[in-house]
Amino acid sequence: MGFFSADCTGCGHPLLSIQATNKVNAWMNLGVAITPDGSILKGRYDGYGRLDCYEYAVGVDNTVWHEACWRFAGTPMDYRGESAHSSDQGWFFADGAHDMREPVAK
Repeated sequence: MGFFSADCTGCGHPLLSIQATNKVNAWMNLGVAITPDGSILKGRYDGYGRLDCYEYAVGVDNTVWHEACWRFAGTPMDYRGESAHSSDQGWFFADGAHDMREPVAK
């Protein structure tokens, strides 16, 4: 299986593997997944479903956030259903498509 990703519940952009990031969107590599049983998994996304040591954290049943979007939203702990699969797989996108500044609380 090749690269795949899920869209962030907060901003709608995919989690990106570190190889797909640049200076502007490097923050999109840090993710949070909330499982149906309420477990919170956090880490760097590898492009193949893992957040650090957590296998199958992205792309299966979990609610997925960029960590920055999750913090901006107040660190919600509730499961919100499976996040949408990214149409560009978090890898196959035009330069600049996900160049978004990191959200920060005011």
